[in-house]
Amino acid sequence: MLKKIIAFIIAAYLPVIAILFIGCESEDAYRPAISGVVPSLHGDSKPMQETYKIEDSRKYKTTSSSYSAWAPPSRYEKSWKAIIIHHSATDTGSAATIDDYHRKNNGWDGIGYNFVIGNGKGAGNGQVESTFRWREQKTGAHCKTDSSNWANENAIGICLVGNFDYSRPSGGQVESLVKLVRFLSERYDIPQSRVYGHNTTPGHSTNTNCPGKNFPMWYVKSKL
Repeated sequence: MLKKIIAFIIAAYLPVIAILFIGCESEDAYRPAISGVVPSLHGDSKPMQETYKIEDSRKYKTTSSSYSAWAPPSRYEKSWKAIIIHHSATDTGSAATIDDYHRKNNGWDGIGYNFVIGNGKGAGNGQVESTFRWREQKTGAHCKTDSSNWANENAIGICLVGNFDYSRPSGGQVESLVKLVRFLSERYDIPQSRVYGHNTTPGHSTNTNCPGKNFPMWYVKSKL
């Protein structure tokens, strides 16, 4: 009889005990608190589990030789006021392919962004490409606002390749973005409050989700 009672108790409470142990998984200290399931480009679903690990030390100074390549020619250099982050809304791409598209389809003089960060499909994963607009310090064509056109005139446009309505940027892209934004923020004294997504830019006149509903903006800002 006693054996039957013990067996009954074990059978009744084992599922509860198992759930308690399964739920005791520690959170990685660098993992963004974004979880759940998002639709993929093919209509199926996949868990959002990628871990971002960003160096926290503030080493990205304008004097650093590692990042001096991001500084524009001094004879052209402007005083920039803000940074605006975009996604390409494509699976693949590079500065060259976006430049070609903007020329042929928009009739522009070239790519509208100042920087492009690749995802490994068209350009290296995390590769930062500066464009002619940055090298020549030209007015951008990445964020239409009111008649003042302040965002294109005074904000640096950074585009990450990918469609972040359906996926998330790679760890390499996020790491490069943080480094680039730190560098630009210090060089032009741009506070965190003036680092925007396209869709949160004051005065923007385009109905857009850019840089995508799954872009971890809060996490990027937490590392600045």
